[in-house]
Parts: sequence; C-alpha cells; structure tokens
Amino acid sequence: MLKLRPPLSKTIERRVIRQLMEAVIFEGLMDYAKSADQPEDPLLNFTIFGNERTYCCEGKIASFDRVRLIEGSICSVHHDGSRTEASIGELAEDLIADPEKRSQLINELEQTILLSEWNEAHLRHSFSRRIFSYEELESEIWEGHPYHPCYKARIGFTLGDHAAYGPEARQSFELQWAAVKREYAKIELLEDEKSFWERELGPSMFGQLLADLHHIGKTFDEYTFLPIHPWQVKFAKADADEGNVVLLGSIGDSYRATQSVRSLWNMTNPEKAHLKLSMNIVNTSSLRTLDSYAVYAAPHISKWIADTVKGDPFLKEEASLIILKEYAGIAFHSGEEEHCAKLGAIWRESILLYMEEGEEAVPCTALPLMERDGFPFIDDWLKRYGIEKWLKRLVEVCVIPVWHLLAAHGIAVEAHAQNMILIHKDGWPARAALRDFHDSVEYCHDFLAEPSRIPDFAGIHEQFKKGREDQYYWMSSIESLRELVMDTLFVFHLSELSFVLEEQYGFSEQRFWKLTGEAIAEHLSCYPELIFRNYLLQHTAPVIYAESLLKRKVQKEVAGGFRHYVKNSLS
Repeated sequence: MLKLRPPLSKTIERRVIRQLMEAVIFEGLMDYAKSADQPEDPLLNFTIFGNERTYCCEGKIASFDRVRLIEGSICSVHHDGSRTEASIGELAEDLIADPEKRSQLINELEQTILLSEWNEAHLRHSFSRRIFSYEELESEIWEGHPYHPCYKARIGFTLGDHAAYGPEARQSFELQWAAVKREYAKIELLEDEKSFWERELGPSMFGQLLADLHHIGKTFDEYTFLPIHPWQVKFAKADADEGNVVLLGSIGDSYRATQSVRSLWNMTNPEKAHLKLSMNIVNTSSLRTLDSYAVYAAPHISKWIADTVKGDPFLKEEASLIILKEYAGIAFHSGEEEHCAKLGAIWRESILLYMEEGEEAVPCTALPLMERDGFPFIDDWLKRYGIEKWLKRLVEVCVIPVWHLLAAHGIAVEAHAQNMILIHKDGWPARAALRDFHDSVEYCHDFLAEPSRIPDFAGIHEQFKKGREDQYYWMSSIESLRELVMDTLFVFHLSELSFVLEEQYGFSEQRFWKLTGEAIAEHLSCYPELIFRNYLLQHTAPVIYAESLLKRKVQKEVAGGFRHYVKNSLS
C-alpha cells in the first residue's frame, strides 16, 4: 500500500525530535537502557526514562558513541502500554525542570521548524548541488547542523528577516556603514589604518565616507568606520542618539550570508574579504555577538598560525595547508558593555586568493550530505577513485595537517566542518583550508614548540591580563588540546562522513577510523621526533571527552564544564 508523505511540518518536526533525542542519549541527559533483538544485531531498542514519561525508539550506537536513531520511531509509552509519537513539549518537560530554560528551548526548537518549513515552501532546492561554486554552496547548504536540534533557531529573526538575510534565501544586500567614536571603539590592524581603508573600500568609497564625516562636522581623528549588518542597525540607535555612532547609510559592495548567517561573502568581488559581523541572534548554541577581546586578538592569532605554517616544511610544502587569515578587526562598545561588541567586524581572507589552476573548493559541511537525486554529494568522486583510495587521500589532506599542527607545534584548532574547506581537483582531495581562529584556538604553554611566538595577549586587551587558565586561549593541560581537536575534527565532523559511507556504501565505520589511525601513525613514523610529543596527547585512549552541546542549553554550569566521556574510535 502506498504511504502518503506526512505533512511538511511533521517531517521537519520528526527530524528535530530525532536530533533532540540523539543528543539526550549521547550526552546522558536522561537515564536509558538499550537492548538488541539478536546479539549481533546493530539495531538497538532504546528505553529512555524521563521525569514524567518513558520513551522508546530504535537506532544504533555509531563511532565515538554517536547515537543514530530512526526518524519517526521515537514514542511516548503510556501507562496502559500504548504508544504515541513523542512531542517537543513532552521531551522538554522531562528534560528541563526550570520553566524559563524549558520555554527557551521550546522556542528555539519551534523556530527551527518554522524557518525550515519556510525554506521548503518558498525555496527551490537544486536536484544536485555538485556543480555549484564554493560561494554558491555556502547558500545551497540548507540542512543546518547535523547534530544540534536547534539547527536553524536564529532567535531574533522574523520570517521576513529570514527571507532577507538567511543564507538559503540567496539574497544580496549592502552593508550599513557607520562612523564610531574612537573613545568607544578600537580597530586592530597590522598595518597603517588609512592604507587599510583605501585597500578594502577603494579610494573612491573611502573618500566618500571621509567627506560624509566632514559634512556632519566630525573628523577621522575622532571617529573610525565600521560596517554593520543591516539587521543589526536597530541595536545602534541608542548610541547614535548619543553621538557615539553616526549612521552614514548603505554604500559599497553587495554581500550574501554564508552558512553561519553572520559571516558574509562579497558578491560584487568574491576575492575580497569575508566579513564576520556581530549579530544579536541566538543560533544553535550561542548568541552571535563578538567578544571585543577576540576581535582584537584575531589578527595576531592569524599571524601566529600563518607564520607557524610558513616555517614548517611539511605544512607549507607537502600539505600546502591554507590559513585564511583574520587580518583586521574592529569592535564598538559603550561603557558597561566593554567586553561584548554589539557592533563589530572581522575581516577574513577569501579562499579565492589561494586557488590554483584546476582547483575547486567545497565547504566540508557538504561532504556527508545527501542530494535530492538520492545519492551522496561525493558519490561521483567515490565511484571515480574508489572509496578507500579517496578516503585515504582525504585523511592525508584534512586530518594530518591539523594533527601535525597540534603534535609538532602544540597549537590546537577547532577544525569542525564549517571551519574547514576542501580544495580538490576533479574530486580528488588536494589540500585543506582552515578558518575562524579568533575564539577557537588553544595552547598549553609547556607543550608549545616555540613559546616565543605567542601573541602578547596582555598587551592586546585588558581582559587578558586577569584571564585564568582554561578561560581564553591558554589551557591548563595537554588533554584540553586533544579534546578540542578530536571533538571538533572527529566526533562532530568526520563521524558524519563515516556514518554516511557505512549507511550508503557498506564501508564500515570501523574501517574508516582504522585508516585514520594508520595515517596518523604513518605520518609520525616520518617524524620520529614527534613520537613522544604525540604520546603525551594520548589520542588512542579508550575514552575521551566530547563537548555536551545540548547540556549547555538545558543545565547550569557544573564543575568540569559541559562535556562527557565517549568511547574513542581511534582506540
């Protein structure tokens, strides 16, 4: 009998509930039991015990203990033994005792459904995205975070905002430019400021802004310039009334949103910088404003990492690792909000500056995605080169440079899928690019190979002078570095690809991670001086920490932070 497709809202709601329950089980937020019908059966029956209800569902435990449930199988079990599909309200009630936190989570989950429904109803999705350019793919990847249940929350956006500024809607817009009083703003550059503005804006636009400033009786000595996301302008009104911010109007190049919403690519000239702008929206795990200290640190951290790569023969010559530098930042704050830039911007290099003849770029978020033709995004590549051969090359390109940076230099980067770009030639992995370092780099002073290279954080921002270990970039243990790299690169990034390869092609996850482990071991054999340093990282420990992304939303801060143990698939 032909089954009718569920109503659109039900289809999306089931995905949200599936990801919510997967996170609940994975992070141990409710007690649960699991059993199999047959001893060797990978399909498990889960029974989850909430405060008020019991739930049941089917699924499996995949690599790094990631929980993979069958969509639509999640049910509430009633006292009489009957079952009904679980609802968001029921799960939230069993998950969170605090009414305010519960309401906030429900709001974010419902907003995720609402915006996803709008996408399905109003946007025309491509049958296949394989032919799109890198920039277009940033808009075409509509799926959102594959783990976090609030994958499209964007709290603060109306449907109109979503249609105008959501990446999926593919709309371009000009930025709002403002002059901001230097007393409340700081621009962090590694060059002369006027030279920076002339290069970024062009002499004509820079001259226009200077003329506008002069026309209203202000000077460049008193004020500097700041781009503002058009949605964010309303948060500048109070400071505009006080004269600390002067709105100069929309002018200049057109931009479009990338997957992260607040990071924009230049549609007029794609080789020009991507701009990360402060926005008062809550998306997935956090509020998307910019911390002033991170804005000011960004150019210095980028230079540190780029210089480290440049000075390492393997990273520079063999891996040809690309560091997309965040080379400028500006943050505006007023008085009591000194550490949070409600208006701020970071300039980051475009990947097009590094592309060579015959190369193409793909966001790594695209690699595990399924196309509407029923095949994975990378299906053609796997058939052309063979799964194992292609995968070995991907690990060489994407894993080994990140691990070498950690083992050889003691620098840990947050290499999740949105922070990594794959450069390929006709589908064959060539090299990788890393980005977004301003708030996602860690080091342990005693593990650094060249501690003299560390940026002078105390001189960059007052906040760093009183910073504790594990608060900003400097960690108290080597284990923290391993946790950051393995958590982002393996647990929440490549585990999505390993799962798809097993589900779609029968290429086992166990084989995937065995190849990954062998590649790391083979690399270390070429650099015996790193063997002891790598031993200190203990990357083959039986269990490792993973970040508890949902727990951060539903519980208060606890000792030890928001993390939990998982079985290590590299063990």
